[in-house]
Amino acid sequence: MKTLIAILSLLTMILSLPAQAGPKKKGGGSSEPPEHRIAEVDALSITIDVGKDGNTHEKYKITDATQVTLDGAPAFARDLKAGMQARIEVSPDHSTAISISAKDPSPHPAKHRVG
Repeated sequence: MKTLIAILSLLTMILSLPAQAGPKKKGGGSSEPPEHRIAEVDALSITIDVGKDGNTHEKYKITDATQVTLDGAPAFARDLKAGMQARIEVSPDHSTAISISAKDPSPHPAKHRVG
């Protein structure tokens, strides 16, 4: 009986622990790149805003091998627009976008307010 109570206590303790948000990279960082606003995009490159002031940018090359999605569906770089939010996975040398996962910016709530 004591063994059963100990097992139930252990299970209760394990189940009450917070769940992890997702898989982690080595070193404890998140496996998903952060989301940034697209500042500029063309057929050969994408520039994103980094930093809080919006005046700091990073630019990455886009190649035929770059995988692009828009709102979860396959897309082309030409479908991306400034102002969209994007997560960009970059090459080890930080020069080329390996994948770009973009989404349309959410509408500003004040613009859709009635009354």
